[in-house]
Amino acid sequence: MAQLSERGEIRVGFRCNARCGFCYYQDLLDNPVEKEPTTGQIARQLQALRSMGATEIEFTGGEPTIRPDLPELIADARKLGFVNISIITNGLRLAKRQYAEKLVAAGANDFLFSIHGHTAEIHDKHTSLPGSFAKILEAVQNVQEAGARCRGTTTVTGKNYMHVKEIVGKLIDLNMSCIHLAVFSPVAQAGGTDPGMKLSYSAAASGIKAAIDHHQARLPPLSVKYIPFCFMVGYEQYVMNLYQQSFDPDDWNYYFSNKVRRADGSIRKVLFDALVLCGYLLAKDYSVAKVHGWAGRKVFGLTRLVELLRKKRPAVCRTCRYDVVCDHVWKDYVKHFGEDELVSVAGDKIVDPAWCYQLARYRQPGISVTEIDAP
Repeated sequence: MAQLSERGEIRVGFRCNARCGFCYYQDLLDNPVEKEPTTGQIARQLQALRSMGATEIEFTGGEPTIRPDLPELIADARKLGFVNISIITNGLRLAKRQYAEKLVAAGANDFLFSIHGHTAEIHDKHTSLPGSFAKILEAVQNVQEAGARCRGTTTVTGKNYMHVKEIVGKLIDLNMSCIHLAVFSPVAQAGGTDPGMKLSYSAAASGIKAAIDHHQARLPPLSVKYIPFCFMVGYEQYVMNLYQQSFDPDDWNYYFSNKVRRADGSIRKVLFDALVLCGYLLAKDYSVAKVHGWAGRKVFGLTRLVELLRKKRPAVCRTCRYDVVCDHVWKDYVKHFGEDELVSVAGDKIVDPAWCYQLARYRQPGISVTEIDAP
């Protein structure tokens, strides 16, 4: 059975030096600095994550590299004993070799680069920043030469889904250790996004499956985020939704990340855990959560709460073999595209979310990724 992720996430702020048309945080990209978390607040979050058992950390935003204290935060994380320290980035600042080397020297050993096209035209159209594609290519080279691991993530949108095959090929050529494809979906925070970014699950699945088929012989570990299983029959081993997320060692333990962000005091921590355990009581199945003890109950409970609050479980899903391990569809997705695409897949119901998810077993949580990827 797959282990729970030991990776926590810290949002260092929403400010960003790009303007991606699919970004959920359009209204916050120019936040005043004084509204962003302070160095001290983030240091306390790092300590809280370590006390909960996190051995890996990922800094995200916004764009983490625009914070002048990022090297200090990375060094603090290393001192606390985090084995893997990851940065999610658009690569703009890392195009400067000296800066890339500075972050790696501070302790960062895992970088997730957001690359949304295989050409400058497509990528720059997504970032709304001419020249961003050239810079992210320089950034990847700088980080790799500094000795850190590089992964690639692509948001599959209405403006690039027909080029997923070429994009995956580009990420392979860049020697990405893993590839993550995130299907853009309209959700509550995405009201200000570029309408052209929206696409149906069926359209996204067609491009993604064609890319997997074409590159199968040389495909690194790959995940497809945020798509119901019924669209990926025959490709289930790549699907990562909320229930799979906490079993992916490269992704966030959903409980860790939400508790440190939402429960910053003793009373709030108790209330948070009480709410999470209420979510567990509403779970569609208890068997796998029980195997993982209280940690499993908390992860499944929180995931179930989010599913109930933000997702819709159409009637057709209730008889599907993937019903228990799928979080179904965003409520706002149904408003845009309806439910007609969804189908019930026949068969015995699956209860283990990571029963075939390949990224859940390709490495052990808490093991250095640079050791794993060493030749």
